[in-house]
This record gives sequence, C-alpha cells and structure tokens, in this order.
Amino acid sequence: MNWTIDAKVPTGRQYILVEYGDENRLVRHNRGITMTVDRSMPVNLLEAHTETVIGDAQSMADQENIDTVYVTVPKRSSPANS
Repeated sequence: MNWTIDAKVPTGRQYILVEYGDENRLVRHNRGITMTVDRSMPVNLLEAHTETVIGDAQSMADQENIDTVYVTVPKRSSPANS
C-alpha cells in the first residue's frame, strides 16, 4: 500500500481519500472512496477519530484492492519548547 502527501491525486488510479469536512461520511465514486471526518468535534476526539478513519481506510483499501490512500488532514503541530 502506498501512502502519499501529494496535493494532487493522479489521474487513472483508484484511491481512498481521507479529508476533514462538516460531517462524517463515506462516499464511493468511480475513482474509489472518499472518507470525511467531521472537524467540529473536540480536538482530542477529532484526533482519535481521525486515526480510526485512517486505519479503516487502510483496511478498505486492502479489501477493495486499492493501492493508494491519500490523507489530506493537517499535521498536528509540535508543542513549542519552553
């Protein structure tokens, strides 16, 4: 399985996309699957739910014979050293 941080999804390939949005949802389309994580939940729940959805995306990719999972959620910033 390939994981990528590219901003553009290449044409002609099946993929699973994990992104933030206004609600939790899973949408199948002709290019694969888009999984959306509701960004309005509290930060600690959002992080835990995002990790769960990414794991689910990996499992679905294996089941669907899809070799690429795109994750377009922002990286968590590192705490500042004081």
